[in-house]
Amino acid sequence: MKNKNWFWGIFFLLAAVFLIASQTGSFIQIGFISILATILLAALGIHSAANRNFFGVSLALVFLYVIYRQPLHLLEISLWMLIVAAILASMGLSIIFDVHAPKDHWHDGHEHFNQTTETVDDNNPYAKVSFNGSSKYLHSDCLKSGQYFVSFGALEVFFDQAQLSPDGAELFLDCSFGAIKLYIPKSWQVYDNVHVSLGAVENDTRFAHPVGNAPRLSLNGNVSFGAIEIHYI
Repeated sequence: MKNKNWFWGIFFLLAAVFLIASQTGSFIQIGFISILATILLAALGIHSAANRNFFGVSLALVFLYVIYRQPLHLLEISLWMLIVAAILASMGLSIIFDVHAPKDHWHDGHEHFNQTTETVDDNNPYAKVSFNGSSKYLHSDCLKSGQYFVSFGALEVFFDQAQLSPDGAELFLDCSFGAIKLYIPKSWQVYDNVHVSLGAVENDTRFAHPVGNAPRLSLNGNVSFGAIEIHYI
């Protein structure tokens, strides 16, 4: 409870500071939405740091960089590269502090850095990931639909053990302040209809070799302040 009180105390102090700062000349050009996002990201960073969740800290820094890159004339770096750097940095820090910290500090009933792996048997899978990381290995004999929601987290979904419905399948993806990686058989026909707003969808079709009569996998949804990767395996 004491740590929680510290967190909320710092959160409201930051909110007050940024609300006052938003009225100054240098912050007016940034806009209210960016100020609000800054407050939320700062809260995420503080909360993650308190729990030694390095992925949360790195992700917060990435999106703060994106928000202030133009107003502060920072170096132009793609969002995707920043997210990759954040993932690598969080992995490195997790390894370093896992080696040097006492074991009971990291394994007290749950991991501070929540990374889960799960095998899913479902023709209509659903997953929601927030403030952690997850890997899903999908087993399906007639995949018809799927829904994946990610906010302030990372999700990997492997479709190599799944079979599409003869009528095809539709995935709905909603990614905000996070990353989704889809590992799809290269023989599938994939149609990307994801709406992008301040984010990116990486679909390198050079590695796709769709079969002419293969069912269609349609990707719909939205990505904002995040990234979706499509890998063909």
